[in-house]
Amino acid sequence: MSLKVAYCLLVAAISTEVLAVNLMKASEGALFGFVSMLVLLVVSYYFMALSLKRLSISVAYAIWEVLGAVCVVGISLFYFGEELFWTQKLGILLSFCGIGLINYAEIKAQKSEAKEAKKAAESMECMESNEQESQRNSQQHEAQKESQ
Repeated sequence: MSLKVAYCLLVAAISTEVLAVNLMKASEGALFGFVSMLVLLVVSYYFMALSLKRLSISVAYAIWEVLGAVCVVGISLFYFGEELFWTQKLGILLSFCGIGLINYAEIKAQKSEAKEAKKAAESMECMESNEQESQRNSQQHEAQKESQ
């Protein structure tokens, strides 16, 4: 699965979760809202599980939770007429900073792993080269013994 597909699945997970939560609020506790919310949450978790085949859980979950919360807050502001306090605005800002830091750490870890893998591959090549050279030397030594 490509990274693009994984992020599309993550967006689908976020969208269905946001829809589920807002349907529950809009239905004012009616059975239809509750059942719809349950079905959409199952779909949301399914999309999330699929995205985790390619994405790191730390990155995916942070993005899922923060973007889901921000979308719910946005809808509650514009659709339900709720108010957003400065502390909530600050919390949203800090959440985005957290996502940035998690992504930065993930990228740094991947680069470190790639360097280690490259070093290991180079080490293996060197060992194989040394082994081949040792075998040649051994063969040459045996040939010299036989010729004497």
